[in-house]
Amino acid sequence: MPKAGRYHEGVPCWIVLTTPDLPRAERFYGALFGWEFVPTGPAEAVATRYGAQVAAFTSAPRASVSAPAPQSAVWTTCLASRDLLRTAAAVRAAGGRIAREPYEVPDQGRAALAVDPLGAPFGLWQGGGVDGAALVNEPGTLTWNEHLSSDPDAARAFYHRAFGYGYGRPRAGHTLARASGLPACSIGPADPPGAAPGWRVHFGTADTDRATAALRGLGGTVRTGPGPTPFGRAALVRDDAGAEFVLVAVPPGESAEAA
Repeated sequence: MPKAGRYHEGVPCWIVLTTPDLPRAERFYGALFGWEFVPTGPAEAVATRYGAQVAAFTSAPRASVSAPAPQSAVWTTCLASRDLLRTAAAVRAAGGRIAREPYEVPDQGRAALAVDPLGAPFGLWQGGGVDGAALVNEPGTLTWNEHLSSDPDAARAFYHRAFGYGYGRPRAGHTLARASGLPACSIGPADPPGAAPGWRVHFGTADTDRATAALRGLGGTVRTGPGPTPFGRAALVRDDAGAEFVLVAVPPGESAEAA
């Protein structure tokens, strides 16, 4: 089973689902991907597959008069940092902002929430007990992350300044970003055009059509696909609380079971 090594600065390393109903989310992803959950707080959990950490779940803040509770869930991509204070300063210097200052996640690491100049939120993660996703690139795990916005050139400039990303030649408006010379993510135009900027999470599956049917049966929705892409058969979907992600076919690992 593919296991992640040490994450380089700026590489997507961890993903967090913020959801208004944690037990509901656990049921959905447990059935879809075979994930199990380890509580890490009264409203938090770490999702595991084969005992390896694959994602974090947290409940959305409770509603108040001044801050109504969000109506849908969202996946947040977290970029690796070796020194959170230094990375936060680099984000600010490049034109981004820190929406939540660095804070401790007991027994796991340190985190912060940032927003780039396009308005796309992303996390920063300095690993401690949890370096990041420990199992990747197989069915039921994280396989890729992409940044989508109406101005990919501005996004490329920001992430180059903040994290030192290097880029290949654009293909159909999408560019492969590298960190420390290794593939990190892709940056491209908003999908669909005019959509809010953001980071999109991709999860692997051995059979995209079967996984999409399972997702529908669990109350999720399919926005586009399944259909062929240069990277495998894929579908853009939402879970039963509205969190958007991509299902993409990857070769099954040894003894892997896929949705």
